[in-house]
Amino acid sequence: MCVCVCAPPTPHPTPHPPPPHTNFSWPSPRAECVAVCFGVCLPTRQEERIMKKTVEDCSLEFLIRRSRDVELPPLASLSCKHFKQHHWRDAFDDEQAALREHLWAVKTQLDAIPAETYTATRNKLFPLAVGGEQRNFSNRAGHKLLESMESTGVWMELSKLLRGKSMKRPRDFAFADVCGGPGAFSQALFQASRKQGWRHLHGYGMTLAGVSGLDWYNHLLKSPQFTCTYGLDGTGDIFKLSNIDCLASITVAAPLLLVVADGGFHVEFSVANYQETISSRIMYGQWLAALKLLRKGGCFVLKLFDTFSPLSRAVLYLSCFMYRRVHVAKPRHSRVVNSERYLVCIDFLGYPSEAWSRYLDCFYEIGFVDNEHVPELIPPEWCLRDTVFMADVREMNSTVATNQVVALQMILDAAPAMMEALKSKEIDTKQAAELDNSCEAPSGEGEDSA
Repeated sequence: MCVCVCAPPTPHPTPHPPPPHTNFSWPSPRAECVAVCFGVCLPTRQEERIMKKTVEDCSLEFLIRRSRDVELPPLASLSCKHFKQHHWRDAFDDEQAALREHLWAVKTQLDAIPAETYTATRNKLFPLAVGGEQRNFSNRAGHKLLESMESTGVWMELSKLLRGKSMKRPRDFAFADVCGGPGAFSQALFQASRKQGWRHLHGYGMTLAGVSGLDWYNHLLKSPQFTCTYGLDGTGDIFKLSNIDCLASITVAAPLLLVVADGGFHVEFSVANYQETISSRIMYGQWLAALKLLRKGGCFVLKLFDTFSPLSRAVLYLSCFMYRRVHVAKPRHSRVVNSERYLVCIDFLGYPSEAWSRYLDCFYEIGFVDNEHVPELIPPEWCLRDTVFMADVREMNSTVATNQVVALQMILDAAPAMMEALKSKEIDTKQAAELDNSCEAPSGEGEDSA
């Protein structure tokens, strides 16, 4: 798909509309038109300087569909004993490789910028995502969850489920917060439920035990509306299928209509480009947990990073067969400079067959031999031959990555001036301190002057 990102010829005073899902500020009108063709060609440095694109934090939402005439993927035909393995560095394929590598190249240029300069520049250019309002939530994660749910229609779907045929008081319902410590998602859901008039919401949560900063907020632990578990072995480790099954057994009688998952871990800056594949195991574990926890008609929200790898693609594709509607959302409080986005699945249909359930469990237990390798969930060609699905995924990846490249380039362009400003501020602070010291009375004088 070719996206035009330049101004129209000079004779036309009004620019044509910007590409969908973008928030570009048009540069000065010029005669020639420069196009960015993803997967075909990429702009040169000179073209990027000429275009001077800008972008800002805003909510984006993409519908991910499958072709209706494609047969159900035959998971029962796949072996549960042997899975192709790829090291996380090699767990990508050629699909949209040019776009991915261009994004990585721009990210790599940030290595030369000091962390303090990068943060100050980013926060000045994109102030919306710095913190958000803190009146209701302890951090930005709660805002991102609610924005993702709002843009994709989750609240409307839950309202229909809860009211059913009756217009009287909504029925009780429950949610599960997987890998959610310290609880920003749960905190946001309880706050939002009060606004929705759902006074009988109950939450269930599982997170790692004994990890500083990850255990639940005290007010959640003390709340009668929240039940936490650390799984069968007491660790809360989602890498163990038995812990997921333990959470499922605890919630088996609950009207569980929503699962949210915010799991992730710190990735060293030197390998930040591989965050998607390094996080493959925890991403899949949370996705599998939702399949085990949700009731029919329920909704699921999962934090993702990039969606270039075959495993990410396979998870999106299989989701299209188990939910009535699948979206990817980029909420406005999720910084445009990063790759974070949210998978939002609406109206859970259940497993197509028992064979699917067995295979997906087996893949998790046997496929992930360690944290260094990414197994192959389904043959990549199953996704690639579905033209409807691939068109939606390519559009989503292209739009999010394009905005990210523009935002990163804005930081690269503004960083030198910010570095000088920080140096000047540091010099001024140092000179002021020296002046204060020179004005102090010599030791022993001026004491007890009163």
